[in-house]
Amino acid sequence: MRLIATAIQRPVSVTVGVLLVALFGLISLFRIPVQLTPDIDRPIIIVSTVWPGASPEEVEQEIVQRQEEQLRSVEGLVLMTSESNDSRGVVSLEFNVGVDPDAV
Repeated sequence: MRLIATAIQRPVSVTVGVLLVALFGLISLFRIPVQLTPDIDRPIIIVSTVWPGASPEEVEQEIVQRQEEQLRSVEGLVLMTSESNDSRGVVSLEFNVGVDPDAV
């Protein structure tokens, strides 16, 4: 009862206190980061093959195309990209969210 009696006797102090609490509440509301959808990275596996002295055309025809044919049937595969350079071929495999890259 003493708190209520003090609040009635000092209405200006109570009003200032309520305004300060509301002000700090609004400030903190706008400073809290809100993320509606979380950042989810799809699992990616990169297959890199080295063939010393080979041209990009040779790497593509002899290595990368054969790897693409075999890897195309992997379960959960969403996107496959490949790149052929001098003496090197790279195939990137992107999978659905939730697929365990170690199991693939």
